[in-house]
Amino acid sequence: MTVDAPIFNWPLIENSDQFARQMGFFAKGKYAALEYRFSVNKPFATNLTPTDAVSKQQAIAVDNNGNTRLSTAGYVEYQFFERESNLLPFKVGSYLGTRKVFNLGAGFYRAPKATRSMVNGEVDRHDIRLFSADAFLDLPIGMPEKKAALTMYSVFYNYDMGPNYLRNLGIMNLALEDQQFTGTRALAGPGNLQPMIGTGKIWYTQAGYLIPTTKEKPKARLQPFGAYSYKNFEQLQSASSQFDIGANLLLDGHHAKITGQYSTRPVYRAIGERDGSRGEFILQLHIYL
Repeated sequence: MTVDAPIFNWPLIENSDQFARQMGFFAKGKYAALEYRFSVNKPFATNLTPTDAVSKQQAIAVDNNGNTRLSTAGYVEYQFFERESNLLPFKVGSYLGTRKVFNLGAGFYRAPKATRSMVNGEVDRHDIRLFSADAFLDLPIGMPEKKAALTMYSVFYNYDMGPNYLRNLGIMNLALEDQQFTGTRALAGPGNLQPMIGTGKIWYTQAGYLIPTTKEKPKARLQPFGAYSYKNFEQLQSASSQFDIGANLLLDGHHAKITGQYSTRPVYRAIGERDGSRGEFILQLHIYL
């Protein structure tokens, strides 16, 4: 429902994968109400050099998998009501009042010796171990002819990518470092960079409501939504919360819509030192042919 996925649901994005893609083999299928996906892949090589730390508590893992080993991944979900299609790798996200769906799922990813840290000149190698569990509800509510619907999604991630691993990302970030700035800089960097992926825990929830209509074939529908993210990364030593709020103006279902969204992001000045939040407003036109 939001303008984009929260991005931390793609923890390897543009790093050891190419926009969520790796070379490998996968199997998917259904058995009654159970749907499954499993894969064995060859991650792309990464070669960042770790900084030498004086103690294990200060060690910071970075992406350096050398001669990469095969990764394994899987996701299983149980679909309690109507069945969703698994033809494509992505789900619809909201059926706009046309289907009744409730799913519970869990998944994992493991890449052996994918990151490295260094302590007093000695290099340690670490596996990437990722686990998640999620729930999705898409429920028509009220009188059927009104076509109102409640959509909710919630997911918990437990990421282990090595000690103090952290990546800062900024979507479509055009900002550059101002060399003349003399104040305290944000730890993540300039623009809309923020702590996005790292060793730690993340909880994300979004909910939206498709407003009822009085017309049999309405030309436009309105779907307000909100989302909440809780991040607790090991390196930052301080958890953060952030919000998204907005609405979709659906001109032709998912084929054409306008989305307005206001989002916040946490700002850290130093390890364990938060400096509140900053915001951004995004207006998006989405056309799907």
